[in-house]
Amino acid sequence: MTYGIERMKLFSLCLLLMLLSACSAFKKAGAVYQTRFDFSQVKNYSLYQRNSDDIVLQSISDVTRNRIEIAIEKSMDKQGFSYSELDNADVIVSYHLISKTAKNLSQYNKTVRYCAYCLIANTWQSDSKNWEVTAGNLIIDLFDVKTKRSVWRSVYPLDIDNQENAQQTNNRITLSISLMLALYPYP
Repeated sequence: MTYGIERMKLFSLCLLLMLLSACSAFKKAGAVYQTRFDFSQVKNYSLYQRNSDDIVLQSISDVTRNRIEIAIEKSMDKQGFSYSELDNADVIVSYHLISKTAKNLSQYNKTVRYCAYCLIANTWQSDSKNWEVTAGNLIIDLFDVKTKRSVWRSVYPLDIDNQENAQQTNNRITLSISLMLALYPYP
């Protein structure tokens, strides 16, 4: 009898820990954005083509790339944005998965013209007080096609686990991107 009670206590404790860790993960999504940019005018978006010279490509698998891009498209569509060709887009959605070495992050930041130090001097807003950019994080930028500069950025600890099955990884990516893009600054 006590064995069953102990198992139940252990199960309850594990469930509580899982819920607490899940809740803490949701709190880690953050975004910063340029207040001078009129986000209410954005109706169309596009993604850079994989062979584009305009964006620094990183070495992530095509499967992971596909998952990220499909999740971005689904999330943007749910929020009422329409996919269009680059020439007709109001913003371009760009992403970067930070590797363990994070060596390409500075090059990526130059490509999207993102400057963390400039945030203090310019009119940027942030809903994240604990902005961390570490290995395993996914960055999504909305890139203004007129100024050729990032006007919105979100960071989320994606931490893809190689031990997960494909469905678990896909669910993690979809949820993460939904949480990130939910921080879009609607007027």
